[in-house]
Amino acid sequence: MVKVSEIDLGSALLSTFILLGFIATAFVFVRLTIIGINYVKVNYLKEEEKDKEKKENESESKGF
Repeated sequence: MVKVSEIDLGSALLSTFILLGFIATAFVFVRLTIIGINYVKVNYLKEEEKDKEKKENESESKGF
């Protein structure tokens, strides 16, 4: 009977570590997604600011 309980303990530990691995992988994917979204936001805002500055400079140079 000792061997049966050792197998159950090993199986439980293996299952626990596999579950922790899945949770850690999900956490990494969520974190990378958040970083990617923030990166796109920052770069999109920089492009908008450049476009606004460009339009303002063009409108100031036109006319008298």
